[in-house]
Amino acid sequence: MESESVAHPTPTHPSPSHPVGRSATPGQSTGSGSWLQRRREARARKRTEAGRTRIVHRVEMLGANWHIVDYHLDDPDFLAVGPGGIFQVTVADHGRNRIELAGDVVQVNGRRYPYVALARRDAARISQQMTAVAGRRIPVVPVVAFLGSGEIVYYGRPPEGCVVSSYRDVGRALNAHGNRISPGTIQKLVIVAGRVDRGTIGQYLDISS
Repeated sequence: MESESVAHPTPTHPSPSHPVGRSATPGQSTGSGSWLQRRREARARKRTEAGRTRIVHRVEMLGANWHIVDYHLDDPDFLAVGPGGIFQVTVADHGRNRIELAGDVVQVNGRRYPYVALARRDAARISQQMTAVAGRRIPVVPVVAFLGSGEIVYYGRPPEGCVVSSYRDVGRALNAHGNRISPGTIQKLVIVAGRVDRGTIGQYLDISS
């Protein structure tokens, strides 16, 4: 797989049609293409929202003891809390494109996307804040869930400490962690998760930090 540097900051959900780190200058007009650009972006948002709903449904199918915590309504990522633990789910939509994974590297059409780093970053931040509130260590497992029908190809082992799955298998991946948390504790964890500072979760990744 070819190596390629990632620009800073990186959008949480870069699209293969919009290279990582590239955006229009604020206030700069894009001319006649601006209307088409907005329309494409609106369609992409609707597609992502619909896909995110499919992923959430897979989690909800696991039973009433699984709960979803949203930190940004306009962000498809979410926190899942259930018998198997606490999972920060980063949603990646690449449509029909082939996805290649080698350890922490996610590559699509020769371009790298930092989804594993994003999932780990948010999982670590949520864990730190929940731990501070609860007074004991609360682990949060990072998850990258791929939307779309593109083939997922692994080169070597998947990223260490991070669950990677297609959206169809998200429920199975979470359920594989067993039943380690009681219903009463799950309810308490959902309350603690609600006290996480939303401003520190999602949006942008600064690789240098």
